[in-house]
Amino acid sequence: MVVHDSIKMKIKDGTYPVSEFLPTEPELEKIYQVSRTTVRTAMEILKDEGFVEIRQGRGTIVLDSRATQSLNKVTSVTECLRRRGFDVRTKSMYIDIIYATEKLGKELHQTAGTPIARIQRIQLVNEKPIAIIKDYIPYALVPNIEHFSGKFNGLYEFLEQQYHLDIQSAADKVFAKSADFAESEMLAIQPGTALLCIQRVCYKDENPLFSDDICIVGDKYELSISSSGRYK
Repeated sequence: MVVHDSIKMKIKDGTYPVSEFLPTEPELEKIYQVSRTTVRTAMEILKDEGFVEIRQGRGTIVLDSRATQSLNKVTSVTECLRRRGFDVRTKSMYIDIIYATEKLGKELHQTAGTPIARIQRIQLVNEKPIAIIKDYIPYALVPNIEHFSGKFNGLYEFLEQQYHLDIQSAADKVFAKSADFAESEMLAIQPGTALLCIQRVCYKDENPLFSDDICIVGDKYELSISSSGRYK
């Protein structure tokens, strides 16, 4: 839909700033030379996507549709989204036991062949898929975790409460990629859509506890980093 796509693009590029009201319905009708029904349909879609809030008698206000995660504190994607007021749940989860490869073993300070619990899940925000998450945890740290499949949403909180794993720090690698076909199917997006990827290892002291491999729909998430001091 032309009206929807145009307004959405202007929200993303800042033409229509967050917390400001969009032009009124009559103004949008003139701008796009369309009927009021078309304008209202576009607004409803933008509302469902989380870009705007329709306030009866006042107009339509632009929302900050992107969740921001600070990399200065160890927090999970699920925790970050919930703090922003989103309804987060797991669409599907599968936990199985694999054996550490050389690469994974090196990452987690385990010998190759060590049993590793692998948790695969798709996270929904307001019933829309936003992230594909894979977690890898030495099975000795989480015995019988496979019996908890589908019984938690936030992994970090679950590990702290159920297994008393004290997450103290994390090392992150962040990069962008284009969604392949399988990822686009799982996230209900077009192949080639930008994804924000985070590869993280969480630690207690110097010891790795687990690793995360996360792919998030790029236009719904951003990272915030604060730095002090000049590197020379």
